[in-house]
Amino acid sequence: MFGVDLWSVALTFARIGTMLMLFPAFGEQPVPANVRLTLALLVTVVVAPAVAPVIPKAPADFGVATGVLIGEVLIGLAMGAVARILVSALATAGQIIGMETGLSFAQTADPTMTATGQVVSVFLGILGIALVFATDLHHAFLRALVDSYGLFRPSESVALGDIADLGVRAVGDSFRIALQITAPLIFAGLIFRIGLGVLSRLIPQIQVFFVAMSLNVLGGFMITALVLSAGMLVWLDRLDQFARSLR
Repeated sequence: MFGVDLWSVALTFARIGTMLMLFPAFGEQPVPANVRLTLALLVTVVVAPAVAPVIPKAPADFGVATGVLIGEVLIGLAMGAVARILVSALATAGQIIGMETGLSFAQTADPTMTATGQVVSVFLGILGIALVFATDLHHAFLRALVDSYGLFRPSESVALGDIADLGVRAVGDSFRIALQITAPLIFAGLIFRIGLGVLSRLIPQIQVFFVAMSLNVLGGFMITALVLSAGMLVWLDRLDQFARSLR
């Protein structure tokens, strides 16, 4: 079909299907598995003719063919896992914001994980998915599916050290982005607590905890509202850099 044999389609689907199952927006838990599978098949049919020139011929040995397929799945898992690690920066930022505002114990249904989660983390997760579609970043990830064949050719040995280094840098970037999003809130919270400590020493009769609770929540929301847009732009830029790195 379309000048592409079954082996090329199967090999293409092994990588693309795995990557789509983990990529942001496409691989979210609320999306039914059959919908993700159908999308992966449709993308494979469209992409297979474009990547057919780099697909090796089907090996005569069944064991070798199985090894090539497993290699493609592992490449898809590695690239998808890196993208998913970068997405986890929002959950980390939400945890920090929750602790700083005193809302760390507030739980709500998390539609992105089909479970309950901290209310701020859930909000940031939903906001991140909405921004991926609003900024057309999902198009960059679809292009990255095809571009990855120029970086990792099928049947060629993959440098595991490079993939491991990419994963380590993704973990570091995830925590760095989370701190960049929440740095103003952390700094303001530190100053606020120092002021409360001084106040409690000067006027011990005041119940500082009860007075500060509402101010802490209100101030945390105000600072988050002021800096959140800049933090989300940093996160989106890092995702775009990752998608471009596969070219």
